[in-house]
Amino acid sequence: MSMRNLKNTRGQMRVIETILAAFIIVAALSFVGIFAVSPTSPGFEVTDLEKMGYSALHDLDQQGLLASLVFNEKWGDLRTVLKITIPVDVYFNLTICNLSGSKLNGDTQIIYGDSATFSNAKNIASVSYSLLGVSKLNPSTGNYEASYDPRILVLQITRG
Repeated sequence: MSMRNLKNTRGQMRVIETILAAFIIVAALSFVGIFAVSPTSPGFEVTDLEKMGYSALHDLDQQGLLASLVFNEKWGDLRTVLKITIPVDVYFNLTICNLSGSKLNGDTQIIYGDSATFSNAKNIASVSYSLLGVSKLNPSTGNYEASYDPRILVLQITRG
């Protein structure tokens, strides 16, 4: 009986062939996966940038930072807060206007990145965000009073 078991090794070779075939297929797929580059779609890129910009402005507004910095005209602090909030590889340019369209931050640029970055960029997203006003403490009455003084924030963002 032992001679018969030694001669019947056909099933073992099939298992070894299957394992070798699996290794070859996995190696081929991983080799092809290294060189496969999925194309980026400009439409998706701009949409993602718009979502990122709106989300950053909305989060800062919810925390109460945005209105405080804009209405107190602390442009340097606003730039720093945006730099912290938005990822490092994303450049931004923020303009603040009133309802008549005149620029309120004047000659002070609230920008991260070189201005040439925006002129050479393929995908630039623009997000408009409005702040309606701010509530201030009236010292004579001791009550908070809301003032209607809208600001329009235009945030342009691009990847660098």
